[in-house]
Amino acid sequence: MSTRFNFSRTSLVLVSSLALPAGLGCRNTAASDETGQIGASVGEVMSSLDESAQGDTSVAMMPTLPVMRLPAALRPPAWRRALDWVSPTAHAAACREATFSTCTSGERTRTFTDCSVGLATLSGTVGLSFSATPLCALLSAGDSITRTANFTLTGLYGGSLTVTSPGGGQTLTRTASGFTYAVGGIERVLKGPAGRTVFDVSTTTPTPITVTGSSRADLVIVSGSLLVTHHLAGYSVLLTPNNLAWAPSCNCAVSGSLTGSVSGGKHDGKSATVTLTGCGEADITIDGQTESISLDRCTSI
Repeated sequence: MSTRFNFSRTSLVLVSSLALPAGLGCRNTAASDETGQIGASVGEVMSSLDESAQGDTSVAMMPTLPVMRLPAALRPPAWRRALDWVSPTAHAAACREATFSTCTSGERTRTFTDCSVGLATLSGTVGLSFSATPLCALLSAGDSITRTANFTLTGLYGGSLTVTSPGGGQTLTRTASGFTYAVGGIERVLKGPAGRTVFDVSTTTPTPITVTGSSRADLVIVSGSLLVTHHLAGYSVLLTPNNLAWAPSCNCAVSGSLTGSVSGGKHDGKSATVTLTGCGEADITIDGQTESISLDRCTSI
């Protein structure tokens, strides 16, 4: 029997599910590179799964685009932000105005053409490919949706974040008891104003994530694995989820943990743990050192 979802349409969506790393809002900006990128990847996977699990004929997981969180390297200096707050300047059309195309043979596309995200601009596309045609829906066991990305966010003073899906994007498949969630590959490359690459991070699921439940009231990630690879720094972190449980008031899990180890880099062979402490908050421990951070794209609703 199929289940429709009636989640709040105010949930946080960043370019329709594909993560942007550290940015605006209350965050631990002193977090190390390792904890920051692990947190960004975990938050991205949880919120993207949440958004995908709302799939129905109206694509309810695609609500109006709110304010995006921008990577620090793309943010204008403090004086410009203050000036823009006092005397707002004209910007390109807001990205919230870009909507998904109608369902055509199971495909929907959202196109961004130099639209504004604060003082940054966004160009590119996000695609949705539904196995159930022509409805573009997740109604029965075996139905799936795959998201792919090819977009670039460019800062006012240069610098850019490019998000692509070289490994096939993210696929959510309905099962009899919930869902499976497979990330074939999402890559995020951030470059500074001078063109220097700040980070190049990819996320995959070597073992698809298994999810039970049908709404935020009972959604739980019970198994699978998540691999975060930092290509520039030459390290990766393989994490296994343990009962990541949602709450009705959050678009991400609010309890549970992920455990694993680091391969390569200065922490090669060391243990890594991500413990969720609330909505959008987590303690990340690497080799016995713990940092508390905010998770990108996880928010109260």
